Amino acid sequence: MPEALRRAGYVLAATAFVAGLIAIATFVVGLAGGEVSVRSAVALGLGVAAVVLIPRAIALPSLLGGYAVLVYLFLFFPIVIVVVYAFNSGNNTAVFEGLSLRWFSRALGDETITSAIGRSLQIALASALIATVFGTAAALALSRVSRRIRAPFDTLVFLTLVVPELVIAISALIFFVNAGFDLGLATMFVGHTVFNASLVLLVVRARFASMGSTLEEASRDLGASALGTFRQVTLPRLAPAIVAGALLSFTFSFDDVVISNFTAGAGNDTWPLRILAGLRFGLAPDLNAAATMMLAITLLGLGGAALVLRRAARTQGEPVGLAFTGEAAPAPAPAEERLSVGARG
Repeated sequence: MPEALRRAGYVLAATAFVAGLIAIATFVVGLAGGEVSVRSAVALGLGVAAVVLIPRAIALPSLLGGYAVLVYLFLFFPIVIVVVYAFNSGNNTAVFEGLSLRWFSRALGDETITSAIGRSLQIALASALIATVFGTAAALALSRVSRRIRAPFDTLVFLTLVVPELVIAISALIFFVNAGFDLGLATMFVGHTVFNASLVLLVVRARFASMGSTLEEASRDLGASALGTFRQVTLPRLAPAIVAGALLSFTFSFDDVVISNFTAGAGNDTWPLRILAGLRFGLAPDLNAAATMMLAITLLGLGGAALVLRRAARTQGEPVGLAFTGEAAPAPAPAEERLSVGARG
């Protein structure tokens, strides 16, 4: 109990510290606008006291831990509220009257929502499949070339992930319009696949770089062909990263809003776009249910990818993550693993 109280105190101290910063910022903004009152001056004094005294009374790591709790609460508490009110039996979204699944059945009975779910699943599955194939092929190719050849492609891949999604969406819209494409499912699919292929490339290349080339060289020394080595040695060891990349691609495509909004065209709303369109007319209980179902599918995809990567790291004893250079020091494989490599072509 004392430890729990101590941690709660850290959270309260972090809250007071953040409130002090907000009070100081509010006073500065009011001073710049010529609107200063006694209340703002008192708040300034209390804010300065909190900012000065709290770091002296509490160690910085403990204060940062309390701040981290505040950040997580700020991010996830609204999501928890949406999920809880999705099971509300009443029509009022501001008053919880009891538990019920009526709004889930109402949402699944809405043709506009079910058709949007179907479009989202079609695009996400197709995008995940194509992005996984192209991303894996690109990862294998870029891992085998020199740094001078790989650097320009790395730049393009990183730009795809670093550039704001809004910029990518606008660029895709301009390209499709100027190229004469009709906006619809195909344009959304292409826009999602471009981003997802870069994501798969990084995940698979990280796995490939951490594997080293010892087993592949042993396979070739034992007489296996290049295709046989890839099928019996490389592909099985890359499988966890490929599956994780596919799950991540599906998740990112399934809940994408920005690219879909710019490339969907008329009458092609996906599941996230349908929820966004419904929110423009006010929050409704069936939208809470639809958002909860979409959240569950997204978490299943992300959780599945995380479990696959963690299981691969545990069973094979190698780190799995994103590689930004494509290079890693090859670790020698155990003797038992080298001896198990077959020489079949």
